[in-house]
Amino acid sequence: MTESEIPRRPRRMPLRTPRVAEALAAQLRLRILEGDLADGAELPTEPVLLQEYPVSRPSLREAFRILETEGLVVVRRGKRGGTVIKAPAPESAAYHMGLLLHARATPMRDLAAARNLLEPLCAEHAAGRDDHEAVAVRLRQLNEEAAQVVEDGPAFTGASVRFHEGLVDAAGNETLRVVVGMLESVWSVQERGWARRASDEASYPPVDRRHAVLRAHGAIEKAIGAGDAALAGKLMRAHLEASQLYVASDDAPPVQVLDEYGNPRMDGRD
Repeated sequence: MTESEIPRRPRRMPLRTPRVAEALAAQLRLRILEGDLADGAELPTEPVLLQEYPVSRPSLREAFRILETEGLVVVRRGKRGGTVIKAPAPESAAYHMGLLLHARATPMRDLAAARNLLEPLCAEHAAGRDDHEAVAVRLRQLNEEAAQVVEDGPAFTGASVRFHEGLVDAAGNETLRVVVGMLESVWSVQERGWARRASDEASYPPVDRRHAVLRAHGAIEKAIGAGDAALAGKLMRAHLEASQLYVASDDAPPVQVLDEYGNPRMDGRD
């Protein structure tokens, strides 16, 4: 065998040692997620952290920037500066999910279809809880709050959104609550924006349609109170299919979580 025929081994890529800042960010990240560093508390000052972690000041500040990019800390600069811990929250997760859907120009009907699949599961789980009667009482209160503002379209939409958010929160299964909660948050922004536009254009559904929503909510609440999971899911599917036609109409724009200036709409603004 000639030298040219000797098989060559694939070139090995050099092993990469994580940079000091990344290693420090990893340690702080784990402490935040495991609750060792409490949400809302301030991280110790730079001199204290530099004593605990033998790194350079630039590495420490780069670690802060990494965590700030991930949304796990908020760095306040200036004389009254400091680094505040911000544990992951459903709102921030929903915002990033919304950004992805916005970037993909996801049709509103697509978002509505996903909601139709998942939210009835929350109703079924709520009806299957041991405390399903207490869940129903809370949902009844939310529906009564919606009834008090039935004459005001946008306010009624906001109250109806809170009913759906309360139902998702009552699902019991933590993973389902988080996943569907993110979906519901993105949908809520679209629905509130639609309500404002429809009100401005005098095209918001009439009061009799709003009372139909209240009756649907009431029927769902009663099914949950009775512990009838199958009926609760069935009623929720029918309600969503009927009510989403307005927001997810044929001429509805794709999912949008940023306004025309690039500002977040996830705070409920149109």
